[in-house]
Amino acid sequence: MTNLEKIYYINIGEGGTFKKSGDYDSSPSDVEHLFEYLEENDVERLLVYFHGGLVSETSGMGSAEVMRASFADTPSKTHAVTFVWETGLWETIVENLSSKSTEGQFQKVLNFVIKLVGKKLGIDSRGGGETLDNATIETEKLKEYPFAEQNTELNSKGGNITFDEEDEMFFLAKLKNESDAMIRAEGELESKEIEVAAPDPDSGDSRGLLLTLGTLVAKIAFEVLKRYAKDTHHDFYPTVVEETFRKLYIDRIGKWGWSEMKEKAGQMFAGNEGLSGDDLHAGTYFLTLLEAHSQKRQTAGKKFTIELVGHSAGSIAICNMLAATSENFRQLKYNNVVFLAPACRTDLFIEKGIPAKENGVFKKFKMFTMQEQYEKKDYCVKYLYTYSLLYLVSGLFEDETDAKIMGLHEQFKAEGRYAKFEELNVINSFITSNKLALSKDIENADNSMWTDSLRHGDFDNNTATLKSILSTINIV
Repeated sequence: MTNLEKIYYINIGEGGTFKKSGDYDSSPSDVEHLFEYLEENDVERLLVYFHGGLVSETSGMGSAEVMRASFADTPSKTHAVTFVWETGLWETIVENLSSKSTEGQFQKVLNFVIKLVGKKLGIDSRGGGETLDNATIETEKLKEYPFAEQNTELNSKGGNITFDEEDEMFFLAKLKNESDAMIRAEGELESKEIEVAAPDPDSGDSRGLLLTLGTLVAKIAFEVLKRYAKDTHHDFYPTVVEETFRKLYIDRIGKWGWSEMKEKAGQMFAGNEGLSGDDLHAGTYFLTLLEAHSQKRQTAGKKFTIELVGHSAGSIAICNMLAATSENFRQLKYNNVVFLAPACRTDLFIEKGIPAKENGVFKKFKMFTMQEQYEKKDYCVKYLYTYSLLYLVSGLFEDETDAKIMGLHEQFKAEGRYAKFEELNVINSFITSNKLALSKDIENADNSMWTDSLRHGDFDNNTATLKSILSTINIV
C-alpha cells in the first residue's frame, strides 16, 4: 500500500459515495481537511484529476502519486488531488478476451466468418475470386496487425456492400445457405449447435442459448456486412472480432463493467439531500466545499484557479461534474478542461460539455489524443484485437456498434465516411476552435502541445504530455 497523504486523493466507494470498497478510503472529514490544507497553505491553483475507468485501486493510487509528483508544488502554490474511482476490471477483460480467443470453437467460428465476409467484400487468397483459405487466415492471425494488406486493398476500392434493409431476412437466408455450403465443403457439420451469449431474438433454429454453426456464422457475417453497408465498421479484422465476441461472449467480456463504471461516474455527483456521513455522494460533497472555498478566496481578493484533467473514462466523470456545476454550483468557474484520450461519448459531451463552455463554466479546452494511424496500432490484445481501447469501447462496450467516442481521431475529424454524422461535425467544430494536440508531436513551437504517447493508457504518465499540461495550466 502507498503512503500517499489523503490531501492528494479522494477515494470513491460504492455508488459514488464515501463507503469503503477497498484498501483505501476517504471520508467527508478527509475532504474537509483537504480544504483546510488549501487555506492554510494559500494554494492559488488546484488541479483536479480523474483517471481512466476499468482500473484497479492500486493503479488509481499510482495515478494519484504521478499527479502529486508532477503538479503539486508548494513554492508555486499549486496542489493536485485525484479522484480514485476504481472498477478494477480491465485485467479481467483482457484475460477473458485472450482465453476465449484460444478456444477451438471460437477460432473455428472466426475463420468461417472471415471467409464468408471476405468473399462478400472481395477479399480473396490469390486475387482470382477464391475464398480465403485456412493457411492464409492462420498466417495473417500470427501477424502483429492481421489482414493489414487486405484491409488497405479493401479501403482503396471502397469495400462497399449493399442490401435491401427492407428484405434483411432474405439477405440473411442467402448467407445461411452459403455458410452451410462452405462448412460442409470443409467436412464440418453445419448443424452442430453452438452456445451463444444470450437467447437469440430472431426466429429460425435458435433454441434458447443455442444456434447451429451454419446459422451462427451467417448471423455474425450479416452483422459485419451491415456495418460496412452503414459505414460503421472498424475495418475488416477488428470488426469481425467484435461481432464474433458479441454473439458468443458479450455478457462475459466487460460491457456490463463499462456500464457500471459509467453509472458510477454519474453517481458521485448525485444529490446529497437527506444524506450524511459515508452515505454522501463524494463528488457533490467535494463541489460543495470547493464552491465555498472559491467564494471565500474571491471575497478576500485572493487568487484561486481550478484545472480539470481527465484521462480516458475520466472524461465521463468530468462531463458529469460540469453538468452538476452548471445546475447546482453556479458560482464555480474552471480555468482549463484537459482531456487525455477521452472515452466519453460525443453525444454526452455535446449535452454536458459544450453548454458548460458556452455558459462560462470553464474558460479553455484542450485535448490530447492519438492520430488515427497510431490508434490502429495500439492493440488491446496482441494478435486478436489489434486496435486501441477506444475502438473496443466504440465497437463492443456501448449499446450500439461504432458508438461515437470523443477521443477517436478517425471519427472526430469528420472526414470520408464519418462526414455525414452531424454530431461528429459538431464535435469537430468544437475541438478545432479550441486546442488539439495529436500524438506524436514533440516539435511544435508551442511546448504546451507536445505529446508522444503511442499507447492509450500512457497519456497520464507520458513525460511530454505531463509537461504540456503543466505548461497549459501555467498559461494565464
